Amino acid sequence: MSTEPRELRADARENRLRILAVATDVIEQQGTMASLNEIAKRAGVGPGTLYRHFPSREALLAEVLATWVKRVEEAAQSAPVRTRDDLVDWLGRLAGIASGYRGLAASMAASMDDEASPLRHAHRASLVANTLVFERAREAGLIDHAVDSGTVARLVTGVAMVAEQATLPPEQVRDMLRVILDGLTARSD
Repeated sequence: MSTEPRELRADARENRLRILAVATDVIEQQGTMASLNEIAKRAGVGPGTLYRHFPSREALLAEVLATWVKRVEEAAQSAPVRTRDDLVDWLGRLAGIASGYRGLAASMAASMDDEASPLRHAHRASLVANTLVFERAREAGLIDHAVDSGTVARLVTGVAMVAEQATLPPEQVRDMLRVILDGLTARSD
């Protein structure tokens, strides 16, 4: 989801690329609510230049998240889905990817139902990825009924938000995801 005009002058193109590179670093360090003025300052441009390229925080985040979206899609494609542990691993990867930028899980949660949000593309990518994995889980007999991807995404986003705020170790995150999965997996008893 690019906000870039079709043709930019060379200096404008360089400014835009520099803003994106700096924004990626600053957002990784400080989270999604990092100061846009600080991003502009570190990129060596004025706030007006930043806003000409990215009219809102969400528009800038959406561009920064293009790489994030690709990671989600690749993770879904490569996720093995043969066992219950595979599903826990998938949910853990999804939660981990959501926690890649501090504050991202909360920003995504806030935009889940906002069709106009530039973050919608990133949210939609996580839903599509989760649907792909869960369809394979159904085919493997791991899930005994239809589960809405949106519901699962909200649950995983909630886990990612808690994990981030409480700085939980990975094993505690896995335990939380196992609890969620217990409600989704087929029972043989």
